[in-house]
Amino acid sequence: MRIFSGLGGKLLLAFSLMALLTLSASLLGWVGLSHLRQLEQGVQQTLADQELARTLSRLSGEIQSASRLLATATSEQEREHQGRLLTLQGQQVQQVLAQLGRGQGSTSLDQLSQSIIGNLGQQGWLVGERLTLMAQGEAQRARLVAAAGQIAELARSQMENAETVMVAGLGSLYQQQGAQATRTLDRLLEQDLDWLEQMTELRHRTLMQQQRIEEMWRSERQEQLQTLLQEGLRELAILQLRAGAVTDPARRQAVEQALTVLAQSDKLVQLRSDWLGKGEALRVLANANEALMSSLNQQVGELVSRARDSLGQSQQALSQRLRLLEQALMGIGLLTLLLLMLLMWRMVYGRIVWPLQRAVAGMSRLARGDLAPLEPIASTGRDELAELGRALQVFRDNAVELGRYQRELESRVEERTGQLSHANERLNEEVEKQRQARAEAEQANRAKSVFLATMSHEIRTPMNGILGGLTLLEDTHLSDTQQRYLAAIEHSGESLLEILNDILDYSKIEAGHVEARREPFPLFQLVDELSALFRPKAAAKGVTLALEYAPELAPVVEGDLGKLRQVLGNLLGNAVKFTARGQITLTVAPLACQGPCAEPCIRFVVRDTGPGIPADEQEAVFEAFRQRKRDIGHQGGTGLGLAISRKLVAAMGGELILASEPGKGCEFSFSLPLQRSSAQLPAEAQPLHLGQSRDILLVEDNEINRLVAHGMLTRLGHRVTLAEDGRSALALVTERPFELALLDINLPDMDGMTLREDLAAISEEMHERPLPAIAISAQMYPEDIRHCLAAGFVDFVGKPVRLAVLANAIDQLFRQEGASIEPQVQLSVAVPPTNHPEWANPVLDADLPLLGMARIRQLVALFESQGRVLVDKLAQGEGSEQRQLAHKLKGSALALGLTEFASHCAALEAGGGEPATIGAQFDAAVSGLQQWLAADRDAPF
Repeated sequence: MRIFSGLGGKLLLAFSLMALLTLSASLLGWVGLSHLRQLEQGVQQTLADQELARTLSRLSGEIQSASRLLATATSEQEREHQGRLLTLQGQQVQQVLAQLGRGQGSTSLDQLSQSIIGNLGQQGWLVGERLTLMAQGEAQRARLVAAAGQIAELARSQMENAETVMVAGLGSLYQQQGAQATRTLDRLLEQDLDWLEQMTELRHRTLMQQQRIEEMWRSERQEQLQTLLQEGLRELAILQLRAGAVTDPARRQAVEQALTVLAQSDKLVQLRSDWLGKGEALRVLANANEALMSSLNQQVGELVSRARDSLGQSQQALSQRLRLLEQALMGIGLLTLLLLMLLMWRMVYGRIVWPLQRAVAGMSRLARGDLAPLEPIASTGRDELAELGRALQVFRDNAVELGRYQRELESRVEERTGQLSHANERLNEEVEKQRQARAEAEQANRAKSVFLATMSHEIRTPMNGILGGLTLLEDTHLSDTQQRYLAAIEHSGESLLEILNDILDYSKIEAGHVEARREPFPLFQLVDELSALFRPKAAAKGVTLALEYAPELAPVVEGDLGKLRQVLGNLLGNAVKFTARGQITLTVAPLACQGPCAEPCIRFVVRDTGPGIPADEQEAVFEAFRQRKRDIGHQGGTGLGLAISRKLVAAMGGELILASEPGKGCEFSFSLPLQRSSAQLPAEAQPLHLGQSRDILLVEDNEINRLVAHGMLTRLGHRVTLAEDGRSALALVTERPFELALLDINLPDMDGMTLREDLAAISEEMHERPLPAIAISAQMYPEDIRHCLAAGFVDFVGKPVRLAVLANAIDQLFRQEGASIEPQVQLSVAVPPTNHPEWANPVLDADLPLLGMARIRQLVALFESQGRVLVDKLAQGEGSEQRQLAHKLKGSALALGLTEFASHCAALEAGGGEPATIGAQFDAAVSGLQQWLAADRDAPF
């Protein structure tokens, strides 16, 4: 056969024979192990049966013991306990019997177990009946004993009466003589003494009847019960006769009623008789159970014995089979060894190993480059080794030919290498050009950022002068025509500033300077102001602008107010610009979230009825400097509004989406995670707070800006000193003290950071007082603002300077500095009398419409609970810890309008005051809050 002529076929045949012998040995071993496993299973089963037999014997003893305890149970609880124990033991017996009878088909064990369990159930029922009879008998015995005791007590009282009558009669004999004394003596002997004897006999027989009742209940034999019953009936008849001697009608009736109860002694005898009968039945059942358990143990023993005998027979048969198996395995092993040796010599060495050695020697020569003729590997044959020998010969011939080709190839490679070197040099030159171009592009980008920053400063500086001058010009006396011209100029300046802001905002976004801030702000106030701002422009075009605001939204949220205002302003401005008729709707509503959101999302939608945008042009409207006329003519602008809005929405954690169809208007929507805030904000815009007049040093190099800032500060009521550079400012501070410095950070002779440090040092050294400074600059990048605050400036005001922003910055600075001083000053100033009660609280009155009474009560409760802990720690603390605690209490008190308590805390924070009195002051403050709550409890909020 050709399949066995090759090397693989020969190896296959050899290894197949060895595998067949190995398989035969394995089969014989498997047969022997199978018999061993069967024997082991039999041994395990026998051992298990023996263990089950011991368990059954133990359970039998426990059941008999529990059965005896059940028969002697004296209470229902004991009967239920023993009954549950017997039920559990019966179930265990059934489980053991089921395991013993498994595989043997025996039903006698099941029948015995069922009989035992049935007897146990009957026994439990009988015990229950006995307990019932016992309870009834005890009740009946108690009634009979009580009735007998009642008769004995009545007889005793009658005896005492009789003795009293006799004593009285005997006493009267001393005063009588003759026939009267004789009659009295006869009455004593015939009536009174006879009455005493009858009552004595009644009491004695009643007590005997009471003892007989006890004997009836304790009797253990039926014959004794009948005897006692007969005696009791005879005694009852005598008692009924003696009861007639009771002279008192009421007592006679009581005795007769008691005798009626005693007449029911036969019921007691019947109950005791039934009880004894149940006991006899229990003994019969107990004997039957013992016989059944004995029979059960005997049958189980027989089953175990039969299993043990069967196991012995299996062991003998297995021993014979194992001997035969051992002889067969030994023969197969010898045959396998001989066959293996023959195969190794003839097949492996003769046909494989030696030819392979000659082949390896030939390949080693070829590997060393020795191309001499090779020694034949196999002279004859058609197997793989013969083919290998022929292949090596062909390989040698090819190697000789390849040597010639190699020499020709080397000459060609040298030529091609020169060409590749030249191309590589050209490629390196091109890479260097690309690197230079990238560096130039990066430098151009940086130059653009520097140019935009410079333009921001240079353009905002004259814009500051223009808008500030217009603000001051509004306070002068102008005619109506001049007012219209002034409004037109101011509108143009605002438009120019808006375009400038768009360009600078886009440059900041491109440079990566945009970041979202989180601050509390009133959401409804924001959208309502924007709606009111754009509604006149829309109405002028005949377009309705509507606001749809969900009432369930939080009144105050946390987010970036400026960016949200800018985005909504851009969207509403575009809607008003491109809508000729119809309606514009701003919708603000909560967004239904399907998953666990960390913060609630709010959806903003601006929808108009304008011409709409085709689908293929919708993405293009978000590109920078890209405008679309929307079929109604060009409306002006930079084309940056939507590009900036999309990037600002992305920075705040949302996505600006456009949905539109031509002729059906546009819908711009986005959702932002704006978290509910508990911050307290004023319910309505507050007027400018002028405050106390301050000495302020204004350092500004631009003459127009100095004029505008001077006018604003003067309008706010402050005393202003002007300086045009840093050198002049240093000279002025050296001459006199100032309370505040307003510094332009870009001065011609020095920067504002260095000037602030020098001014502060001179003020401390010359005047022994600090000099806070507020930075003023047109560079309003976030990193610029952070840099100024980190350098020591207390606040930052951007250009163009607005009056409200400047006033707020100054007022906030001096309000913070005076927080710990003003309460102390107020203590020494005479307060004019008012009509308000002592517990009046203007701060809470202002917060009530915004927060509601429920939130106010929550804040008061929180202050009372947390403030008490802080007061206790403050009374025990010392040094810096005490000052920190006083500072915390002061902040909480000021937030709730507790000015007097805050002044005490401020004194402690400053190192004065008396810590021991803070507890009483805290109680007074809490009492004032409670009075305010009680007065405002009916507030409609």
